[in-house]
Amino acid sequence: MLLAVVGTWETVAASRSVLDPGDYARLRVGQDRSEIEKVLPDRQSAARPTGAAPEERQEQGVTCEFYAMTADRFDDRSGDAYRLCFRDGRLVSRDALTP
Repeated sequence: MLLAVVGTWETVAASRSVLDPGDYARLRVGQDRSEIEKVLPDRQSAARPTGAAPEERQEQGVTCEFYAMTADRFDDRSGDAYRLCFRDGRLVSRDALTP
């Protein structure tokens, strides 16, 4: 029973962190965060793909956010994420990360 509850919770949480591929494709470097916020999911993805170290960018005043590509644990892209990095309220980079 507990495993079913945990599995359901993980699926619901993951679905609230999925960024639609079409919305991602329309994002442009230089856009103001206020323009982008309307298409972003409610929450960020808890998972971080290998090599997604945000520490190096934080030193430059850049903050990165991660959003899932899919909420389906059985999808080949289940570990993949979009990384959006902002500096001074503007999008400075957008990456599709795969493990």
